[in-house]
Amino acid sequence: MKVNISKGIKGYSGTSDGGVYYYHPKLKVCLMREYVVPDNKPNTDRTKAIMANLKLITPSAAYKQNFKDYLYGYNDLKEHRDKPVLSWYNLYIRMLFAMQDSIPGVSLLTLSRAQIYAENLPCKTVAAAVEAGLLPPVPEYARLTQEI
Repeated sequence: MKVNISKGIKGYSGTSDGGVYYYHPKLKVCLMREYVVPDNKPNTDRTKAIMANLKLITPSAAYKQNFKDYLYGYNDLKEHRDKPVLSWYNLYIRMLFAMQDSIPGVSLLTLSRAQIYAENLPCKTVAAAVEAGLLPPVPEYARLTQEI
């Protein structure tokens, strides 16, 4: 939801009245979402553990740039124009979960950079992920070959 702030503070961020307000630099607008406290369920703990483990992988700057370049092509596809993805990280996480679903024996709870290289997993490069069907093809995806 777009938000109009009457005081004209362009970069306001924080919580107020049950909402979280933040400025999105790409869209150049202030956005608001409802503040939701996640339920404390076993699946929530598993998701926390997965995200903590994925943070330890720390992709290289060149790999991140390849994902950002891929993101432009992805958002230009006809089926994604109405609801674009705003961050490379969202596609990165989507790709990793797709890899876990398609390759038996890969668990995001234990995935490491060493395992990615040892097993030559398709998340090693963006081009390999597209060729493995983890991401949809975009124009010139073959040049996105920087390793994680």
